[in-house]
Amino acid sequence: MDTKILKHGAPARLFPVVPESAKEQKSLSILLATLVSVQPFSATLLRELGVNFGKRSTLSCFTEVTLTNEIKGMKDRPDALMVVKTGSKSWSALIEAKVGKSKVGSDQLERYIELAKANSVDAVITISNELTPDPAICPTPLSKGISKKVDVYHLSWSAILTNAFLLASDDDDPFNNDDEVFLISELIRYLEHPSSGRLPLDQMNSDWPKIVSDVQTGHPLNPKSDTLEEMITLWHQESRDIALIMTRMLQEPVKVGLQRSKLKDPKQWVEQDIKEFCSNKMLDFNLDVPNAASKILVEADFRRRVVRCSMKLGAPTDKKSNSARLNWLLKQLKDSDKSRIIVTCITHGRSQNFGAMAHEIDSGSEEIKELNEIVSFQVEMSADLGKHFNSRKKFVENLELHVPDFYKNVAEKLKPFVPKPPAMPEKRSSKSTDDIVSEGVSSPEQRPEWASVWQRPEIKTEEA
Repeated sequence: MDTKILKHGAPARLFPVVPESAKEQKSLSILLATLVSVQPFSATLLRELGVNFGKRSTLSCFTEVTLTNEIKGMKDRPDALMVVKTGSKSWSALIEAKVGKSKVGSDQLERYIELAKANSVDAVITISNELTPDPAICPTPLSKGISKKVDVYHLSWSAILTNAFLLASDDDDPFNNDDEVFLISELIRYLEHPSSGRLPLDQMNSDWPKIVSDVQTGHPLNPKSDTLEEMITLWHQESRDIALIMTRMLQEPVKVGLQRSKLKDPKQWVEQDIKEFCSNKMLDFNLDVPNAASKILVEADFRRRVVRCSMKLGAPTDKKSNSARLNWLLKQLKDSDKSRIIVTCITHGRSQNFGAMAHEIDSGSEEIKELNEIVSFQVEMSADLGKHFNSRKKFVENLELHVPDFYKNVAEKLKPFVPKPPAMPEKRSSKSTDDIVSEGVSSPEQRPEWASVWQRPEIKTEEA
């Protein structure tokens, strides 16, 4: 795509002159101007969209755009156009941004997809406060017949803030000069302020209390209801929000662990989660923390009104007894608050597993010794929210406190078992190959086929 199709557009400004009410224009212009000016930041953000941005690449961003090939009857126009050029190749995207509680509408997004197609634009990017586990997942529902020749991506303001924060916290100093450092710091400061229009997810959907009450009283749930779909969608957003919170705390990229099939079909993913919730009355997601012993499973149990975090890790195979294997785990938790930790020993076969509070477990007890072989452990922490579970805001607040608490008390202390490599014997055998052959194989007929080749005597041919 060439910028020649740009009929009208102004370069994105770091200090946009817009009406006080035009928060969307202001925030987007500041973001795009920073992307143009801070190459490491644009490379990081574009990488999430699958776009390579190297040292030879250039980025141009325009606001208030009108394209040459317009759609008949289309009155609205996208907020911006982004163009990446690397040599003779180019990649482009239309951008539509929303702030506060505003969302991109389905009809509007579909019109922009058609506009992008008509002008050979590669993608459409939406930016809002809606959170999705991956940029490839669009929170705006689209018709089945919509063109698939144009990629659709979504970025949340919180995800953008987190990417900027990670870059600014990098010990390797990825910036080219002090100006880039200053600009990225100012962008972080701006996005952290409420007036920027960025809103953190701070509560569940309005029907949350009713759903909790229905589960508590045994009232049947309708898997096709809009209320459950809205709850599951918000739960997916909350999982992403917690991943971003943990990312900023740890200064390492924490992601929501997802199967690729769920990314390819978000609608089916929601439907599958609704079905599972109606069956087990629980919500869950996995957090993938770099170098952690395993993924962290986060659960919300509606029947018990608790939130729970847990990790599973294999027992050490170099230790033969159950007591030794259990001690291996408990030693890792010696500096933790064991009175809040439940350890479950998972045994081989169908026998009953053993679980207890970590501070009450006696690894040398007969009960542990008589268990079948311990093959793995589950380590968990629960928080009983009681009536706070019913509260839309209190539930989110407590969940966002419990996950970091579990990480500090448990997850960062656990290390997976790694088997030792085989050791070389202290003295190597002094026997020759002939000795080994003569001892191991008594006759040529007993020797394997491969041995008969290199052990066969050389055949001398007679001279003519």
